[in-house]
Amino acid sequence: MTSINPNRPTPTFQPTQSTVPASRPASAPPRTQPAEAPASQAAAERNRDSFSPAAALRPSGRARVTTQGDNFVLEAQGQVGNRGSTPRGGVPTRLGPVSAGGSFGLQGSLRVEVPREAATDAIRNGQLPNPAAPETWPVGTRARAEVQGQAGFNVGLRAGPGRLGERLGLSTSYDRTQTQRYELQRTSEDTVRATVTSDGRQRDATNIRGLEGRQDQRLGHSQSADFNIRTPEGRAAYDDFMRTGQLPRENGPGVSNVQRTDSLEQTRDGRVLGQSVATSERQTRLSADGAGDQTVRQTDRNVAGSTQTTEMQVGADGNGRARTAINDSVVATTTTRPGQPPETSYELTFTDPNAAAIARGAFSGDDAAASGSGPFSVRLNEQQARALVERTLGQGLQGGQQALDRAFRTLSTGGQQTFATTLYNSTVDTRNPNAARRPLESMPAEAPAQPRPPAETTPMS
Repeated sequence: MTSINPNRPTPTFQPTQSTVPASRPASAPPRTQPAEAPASQAAAERNRDSFSPAAALRPSGRARVTTQGDNFVLEAQGQVGNRGSTPRGGVPTRLGPVSAGGSFGLQGSLRVEVPREAATDAIRNGQLPNPAAPETWPVGTRARAEVQGQAGFNVGLRAGPGRLGERLGLSTSYDRTQTQRYELQRTSEDTVRATVTSDGRQRDATNIRGLEGRQDQRLGHSQSADFNIRTPEGRAAYDDFMRTGQLPRENGPGVSNVQRTDSLEQTRDGRVLGQSVATSERQTRLSADGAGDQTVRQTDRNVAGSTQTTEMQVGADGNGRARTAINDSVVATTTTRPGQPPETSYELTFTDPNAAAIARGAFSGDDAAASGSGPFSVRLNEQQARALVERTLGQGLQGGQQALDRAFRTLSTGGQQTFATTLYNSTVDTRNPNAARRPLESMPAEAPAQPRPPAETTPMS
């Protein structure tokens, strides 16, 4: 199977013609152009000034104009595509009937919303606003250009007649869709907000003699920034975006409110003769702002119902904190500081009354401790966590925190009571059951906050 690369560069925004006027030497003689008919001249102006993804598709005629609420809405669209396949039933070969098919498509759209009270006669007649001159846009104007692409293929070799022959044969399929959006909005007299969004989905499957693997991946990217077009720095940054399609990654002179979000969702499914036998899901989301602060959130889920969610925050100064929740009973917290090794601690929580009693006994040499009631929580440093894992799963744990996280995920997947029982059994010497138990070690419980004594007052004379 193939995978979407989350590190791939963002598709480049290339206008069909430069939207920023190029300066010419004063000595250059003026060029004369043949007279154009009004319709062809308007079309040329529209193709030059339109938001480039829609201009690349060359929508014919003026934009369609409608009224929606308090806005005039201008829309233009275009599309191309094709598909083909072998005849129904496939093509006979020495190995058996072979079927194949493929398709591709590309469509684009441009939508501009202009406040009705500020719309000019040209806009009312279908003339699209010029993105190279945002200062001419009425405040509240929003333009969005979108391009969608699709490509797919499938090939199959039957092992015999009917559905069983299809399942026991060989087949592979692939389908990918990609959507790219560019959006401009004049939010005030001074500010234009630009947003670039990319959404991709890839699905592929392979079947070999009844053993099938399926994969579904979704990759999203969104970035936005505000440009102060009244300042030279902000206008230069805006013009650079119009040339390259790349938004600034940090706040700076004339640029503010920079935001970035990336997301990746992956689902894998293993099947035998059409029945699902193994499934895993992963969701990852990364967000960042122009000040350098970043947040990462990732969730994993497998066929056994085990889940693990990690949320990590890293500041521009290098200080970071990560919190990993494993199933319903383990939380790992890691703190990082520049120039220092990370510090990790684990908190085990048992809310089930029976599990809490068993776990309480596992961390105490006194069997009477198991008679306590209510939920039970205990904190472990990394060394104590490793000792616990080695006593329950065996010696030889290698690796850092990820290895510990996987071990706790294995221990806690069966539920709190199974987890607590495993912990308690690790304190018993199986070769000498009558020997005293060796309780698991933990960090001292945090003392509850003491109430502050009342302030002393001096008696009045």
